[in-house]
Amino acid sequence: MVALENPVENPCFGCGPRHARGLRLQFEQGTRPDGRAELRTTFTPAADEIGWPGLFHTGLHFLVLYEVSYWAALTLGGRLMVSTGPGTYGHQRLPRVGRAHVARAVLGAVTTGGQVVHATSETIEGKSCGQLDSLWRPVSRTEIERAGLQLPDYLREEVAPE
Repeated sequence: MVALENPVENPCFGCGPRHARGLRLQFEQGTRPDGRAELRTTFTPAADEIGWPGLFHTGLHFLVLYEVSYWAALTLGGRLMVSTGPGTYGHQRLPRVGRAHVARAVLGAVTTGGQVVHATSETIEGKSCGQLDSLWRPVSRTEIERAGLQLPDYLREEVAPE
């Protein structure tokens, strides 16, 4: 696995390295046993990130799967992408507070709507926690300008050319 660079100026709640209340997820890229490239993050739910006592909040679990999906779309897809909807989320068991878990994402099929990304989470022992299938499409410079977004340089470089 190779750690991915994440600029300190990244303001994201999920992966911003210096976000005061965020998850500060870090990502690495590697290869699965089947030869496919994957992105991975290891996370340990904190005591104040609960829904039910002792269980990671469902929305934060979704966030971890969504973040690893975004990073896979960006890194493995080769350009900045936006999701076209929430996708299909499900969980078998919510991650437990204080225990390390892993979330992984791989690219799936390319469709007319964009790039499918499959994300899963599991315990360190390999027991499945949840999954998210989402669809991502490249974002254009025109869209960003029309929306009035001021992207930092590190993201502007990843925007698909017109």
